[in-house]
Amino acid sequence: PCPSCGEPVFREEGEAAVRCNNTDCPAQLLRNLIHFASRDAMDIEGLGPAIIEQLIGTGLVSSPADLYRLRAEDVAEIERMGEKSAQNLMDSLEKSRHNELSRLIFALGIRHIGQKAAKLLARRFGSMEVIRAASEEEIAAIDGFGGIMAKSVHNYFALEETSRLLERLAAAGVAPTEEAQAE
Repeated sequence: PCPSCGEPVFREEGEAAVRCNNTDCPAQLLRNLIHFASRDAMDIEGLGPAIIEQLIGTGLVSSPADLYRLRAEDVAEIERMGEKSAQNLMDSLEKSRHNELSRLIFALGIRHIGQKAAKLLARRFGSMEVIRAASEEEIAAIDGFGGIMAKSVHNYFALEETSRLLERLAAAGVAPTEEAQAE
């Protein structure tokens, strides 16, 4: 069982690591949010692991989309955060709403998709909607993509929870800039 939430874990064939599949697992949420906010992903300054842990602990955040619903006054109440730090975080969140598409793709933490693959997806498809509609074959046709990567992307975007997250992000004003380049 997962040491954090007690749900069953699984091991991918040929891999040593065991993984928890519970989307409500607190350890998964913490890890996902740390990745989402990281410099190479959405680059949200002032949102380190300790702050994220407190946001989860206080119930203010249970998904990346919740970050964009935070209010400075709520954040200022958190330990080691004052009004100035809270406002800086709000400014950083605001700036991240208009990041490049590849940053958001990478931030989602899709298995087997690193920064380079995220850039290739953004360049090839140009928008989240087009990526979501792409077939596994269309994704696999990207130079530098293999079958495992294409399947991983296709499966991720087929999940109902992915649709809900992307809808919530869009509703919160996360509108990545497009990076499409004609093939």
